[in-house]
Amino acid sequence: MKAEELTFLKEDVLSMGRSVEQALLEMIRMLKHEENANLSFVEEQEERINDQCQKIEEKCLDLLVEREPMNAKTIRSLVSIIIIATKLERMADHALRVSKVADWAREEEIEVPPELIEMSQAIQRMVRETLLGFLTDAPDKAIDVVQRDNRVDYLHDVLSKRLLTELGAQDSATAQMRAQFLFCTRFLERMGDACTSIAKRVYFIATGQRLKPHPSKVVEL
Repeated sequence: MKAEELTFLKEDVLSMGRSVEQALLEMIRMLKHEENANLSFVEEQEERINDQCQKIEEKCLDLLVEREPMNAKTIRSLVSIIIIATKLERMADHALRVSKVADWAREEEIEVPPELIEMSQAIQRMVRETLLGFLTDAPDKAIDVVQRDNRVDYLHDVLSKRLLTELGAQDSATAQMRAQFLFCTRFLERMGDACTSIAKRVYFIATGQRLKPHPSKVVEL
């Protein structure tokens, strides 16, 4: 396997990651009820990301079945890239689900809980830091991302409890929307978990070691 083949493959992953980040940024704009925020853009990105994921998987499998010798890091990279691409593709699915709820809330003129927006912004930053760590082969970036997920988990718990408490005290239309917001908190929490999983893969590629769990610590944005 030639070195440039792995370089081109990493560029494909970075391109896919940037597509995910663009979808997240548009999702955040929708949660903020910005006038020009567009659900169609998120849908188009999701389709694009699905296609990117499939192509990356096929390239990795083609390289893995070659009979040319590979060093340990190259093998770790190819196996991990398949997993990373799958995680990114799943994040795009969740971003589309959240965007659809945001579009519905905008139509109904129901304000989105600020914690949902904060969670989304935290995840977008996690994606950016993860991609930077992948690009620069920097294990310390992976550790930072794992710590940031604690903030997402904290916001998930706080918002879930508040939404559940408020459900019975609202009219049916508002209560229905609050229930959808509950689903969104779960989708975002899973996106944070996906970022953490990718970060751990980045650490594994760089070091050959598994990233050990760190004590829980809420990281402020």
